[in-house]
Amino acid sequence: MKKTLAIVFLVSMLSVILAGCGGTGSSNDEEQKNQSESASTQAIQENTGSKEKFVLNLAIWDEKLKDTVNQVIEIYKQDHPEADVQVTVTPVKDYWTKTQASLVGGKGPDLFMMNGPNFNKFASLGLLSDLQPLIEKDGVDTSVYPQGINELYKLDGHAYGIPFYLGSLGLYYNKELFDKAGVPYPDESWTWETLKEKAALLTNKEAKQYGYIAVNADQVGYYPLIHQAGGSVISADKKTSGLDSEGTINAIQFMKDLMDQGISPSAQQQLETEALQIFGSGNAAMYPGGSFDAFNLQKLLGDKLGVTVLPKGEQSGFYVHGSSWVINKQSKHQQEAWELLNLLTGKAGQELLAKNAINFPAYTDYVDLWAQSIPSLDMKAFVVSLPDAVAYPVSQNTSEWQKVMAASITEALTGAVPVKEAMTTAAQQMNEILSKDK
Repeated sequence: MKKTLAIVFLVSMLSVILAGCGGTGSSNDEEQKNQSESASTQAIQENTGSKEKFVLNLAIWDEKLKDTVNQVIEIYKQDHPEADVQVTVTPVKDYWTKTQASLVGGKGPDLFMMNGPNFNKFASLGLLSDLQPLIEKDGVDTSVYPQGINELYKLDGHAYGIPFYLGSLGLYYNKELFDKAGVPYPDESWTWETLKEKAALLTNKEAKQYGYIAVNADQVGYYPLIHQAGGSVISADKKTSGLDSEGTINAIQFMKDLMDQGISPSAQQQLETEALQIFGSGNAAMYPGGSFDAFNLQKLLGDKLGVTVLPKGEQSGFYVHGSSWVINKQSKHQQEAWELLNLLTGKAGQELLAKNAINFPAYTDYVDLWAQSIPSLDMKAFVVSLPDAVAYPVSQNTSEWQKVMAASITEALTGAVPVKEAMTTAAQQMNEILSKDK
C-alpha cells in the first residue's frame, strides 16, 4: 500500500511540475495530464494485482468430496483471487442426465467429474475439451497415473480427462461378528469355496444376520465375480457382448445360490435396503466393496471394520475403474479451468484426497499416504490387489447396455427368468446396441 501511494504521489508531483513549466490552457498540457492519470491508474493496478473477476462452475456427484475440492479451490484462489468458484453437487442418479442436457444446450459447468461408462458418449458428442495440446504445452507427466486409467479417458489417442481417483476393491468384514462365531478373519488365501463355507457359519437367519452380501450392482457386485470366473462383459475390441459366456453365467449363478440359501440378502431385499446400509448397520459379516467405501464404513463400524483382498475364483482380480476431471468444450474460461484441473489432479489435490481418506488417489506417489489415512483400518489390501486388476468394460454407449445388463441380472437373481436364459437375452440386446457404435 505504501509503495502504491508513493507511486501515485510521484506521478501527481510530476504532473504539477510539468503544468508549472508549460503554463495553462495548452493542448500539450492536457495531453500530459491525461498521460499522467493513465500512468497513475496503471501503477495502481500493477501493484494491487487487480484483474477482471470471473466465475468457474464446477460439478461433482459425491457430497463427501466437497470439502476436499473446496480446500483445493482455496489453494487455487491464492493465485487467482479474482476467481469465484462455485461447486454444485448433484446425486449420481441425476448427474449424467442433467450434465449432458446442460452441455448440449451450450451451458453447463466449466469443469466437472467424469466416469468411464459415460466418457465415450460425452467425448463423441463433442462436449469435452481436448486436453492433449495443454498437456504437451505444459509438460504434464501423465505417467504418474496407472496406464489403464489414462487410456480410459482417451479418444483417438488424445486425452480428454486427467485421472482423479481409482476404485480399488476388497472384502470388508465385521470383526465382531467373526469373533462371536469363532470364525478366523478372511485373508488372501480365500477362494469362492472358502467364502461360501465360512459365510454359512456366519449366517443367523433368526437374527436376520447374513454371512455375505452378493451385491446386485456392477462395480462391486457381479463385475469382479464375472472376471474371477473367467467370464467377460465385453470383448477386447468392444464389438461383442460376453454376458452369455460360460464364466459370466457361472458368476451370476454363484450369486443366486448364495441368495437362495439365505447366506446373502436377496435381490428384492437389496432393492428395498441398499447393500452398503445392510453391512454398515451390522447385519452382515462380509461385503465386497470399494476403496471409496472405506471412509463411510469406518464411521459406521469403527474398530469393528476389517478389509482384505477379494476371494479368488478361476483367477484373482477385478475390473478397475476411476474418475477423472474434464473441461466443458463451451467454457469461456478454458485456461482458468485447466489450471484448476491441474491442481485437483496434481500433487496438491491428490495429497488432500489421500489425507482426507476420501478415496484412492490416482497419482501413485500418494497411494501409501492414503493407505495410512485411517489408522484403525489396514487398507493395504486395496494396494496389493491392483496388479491383478484389468480394464473396466466400456464402449461408446456403455450406459445403454448397462441398463439392459442390470435388468437381466436382476431378473435372474429374483428367479423371474433362469440365469442362462436371462444372460443369453442380455447378450443379444447388448450386441444390438454395440452394432450402433461408430
